[in-house]
Amino acid sequence: MRYLFIDKIKSIECNKSITAIKNVSLSEDVFTDHFMGYPVMPGALQIETVAQVATALLEVSSDFSFKAILSIVEKIKFRKLIRPGDQLIVKVNIITKEKRSAQLEGEIFVNDKPVMDGRFVFSLIDADQFYPVKTKALIESVYDFWLEGAELTGFAKTKGAKL
Repeated sequence: MRYLFIDKIKSIECNKSITAIKNVSLSEDVFTDHFMGYPVMPGALQIETVAQVATALLEVSSDFSFKAILSIVEKIKFRKLIRPGDQLIVKVNIITKEKRSAQLEGEIFVNDKPVMDGRFVFSLIDADQFYPVKTKALIESVYDFWLEGAELTGFAKTKGAKL
């Protein structure tokens, strides 16, 4: 993926919740045209930011055995414009999780004020069927960076786990 909208994961509670940070910078490609003279983060990228954080929660919680695929976005509310210089605090909570799907609620905050929220439904598929072996290792190395220094709770220590 070319665009990663997570700078750091602050905390993650296995199969429950995650908090991550995204720093919005004027140098991001999207601000060239959205909008010239008054740059704002598009709503679609706000949704993608929450989706990436939700994916991290689901995939890390499964010890990377599942690939989370966004399938439904609902009840999205945009409450305030996001502009370059803003630091986004993204919080996601699992509402329900079944064998092959999960429903989550996600929120973005700037300066402790909600700027976007909504519900997200993900399909969960076997990661080994989705990722080639080398790609899966690359994806896990990105997660290793995001998780460095994060507060991790509720994870069992398993053979080979880096958590």
